[in-house]
Amino acid sequence: MWTDSMAAEGWGLYSEELMSEPVPNHKYGFYSPGEFLYELQGQLLRAVRIRVDVGIHTGRMTFDQAIDYFTEHVSFFPGARINAAGDPAARAVANDALRAIYRYSKWPTQAITYNLGKNAIIELREACRSATGVGFSEKKFHERFMGMGTVPVSYFRDSFLAGCGPGQ
Repeated sequence: MWTDSMAAEGWGLYSEELMSEPVPNHKYGFYSPGEFLYELQGQLLRAVRIRVDVGIHTGRMTFDQAIDYFTEHVSFFPGARINAAGDPAARAVANDALRAIYRYSKWPTQAITYNLGKNAIIELREACRSATGVGFSEKKFHERFMGMGTVPVSYFRDSFLAGCGPGQ
């Protein structure tokens, strides 16, 4: 259903996290420590979206429970929905969560598919790295991967891996 999300948004999420992978002399990858904190906050938001998406659409979480979960785990404001009537800050947080949860409630599987797409890219990269050995080049992998366009990894995985090997 969300093949565009698995490929395009999966790549976006993969890229964001790729930029934060440690490299020599750069503990937080491309990011400064402060920027890395925002990256972690983005990962947290996406993890909460997955829990909410699955929870709402499997009937394991009500709409109000989803709002409460969101305000507690993304905004770090437990009880915002319940306290919204008498607290302007709680009302603002609860209203933001309400809008977010409404959106997630209307697009089943969308929130989880970009994470599945990211994981598929990571698995493909590591399988290619393993097949290639010491000559593996992330640059070559990414250039080749981007050449596949917005096709989900599952459609080209085997043929892509056939091109991985010594001398990639």
